[in-house]
Amino acid sequence: MRDKIFTNIVGIQREMLKLLGEVSALTNSPLAIEDAIDDVWHPKCDVFQTDTQWIVVAELAGVEKDEISISISPEYLRISGIRSFTSTNCPLCYFSMEIETGKFDRRVYFPDTPVDKENPKVSYINGILRIAFNLNPVVERIITVT
Repeated sequence: MRDKIFTNIVGIQREMLKLLGEVSALTNSPLAIEDAIDDVWHPKCDVFQTDTQWIVVAELAGVEKDEISISISPEYLRISGIRSFTSTNCPLCYFSMEIETGKFDRRVYFPDTPVDKENPKVSYINGILRIAFNLNPVVERIITVT
């Protein structure tokens, strides 16, 4: 009975978060609530822009380079993969378990500024993934008045 109540509460929570996400998506600054909706973990990211680049830096400590997948859609950059630690054959008793493992997925939406999505520069050093996109120059066209 207790498990059924907990499952129902989690289901209600997910439905409320989905509804909030749909309403939030209608605004100019949607809320980042993906952490609470699905069963994967979402790596922390810094997203910033310089004079020449739009850059995403993701914290993926302990993730092997071969386990990282990067894909691009017209709207967003997606970083996904899996983090797993080798387990020992002896029984374990955790006192604290804060490092998330298993599948991860993070979507970062592209800015309104035009970026070169065809040629990102990707590096992965010491558990930090860095993806840099060059900014496309804004071309203005002169229109003559007749």
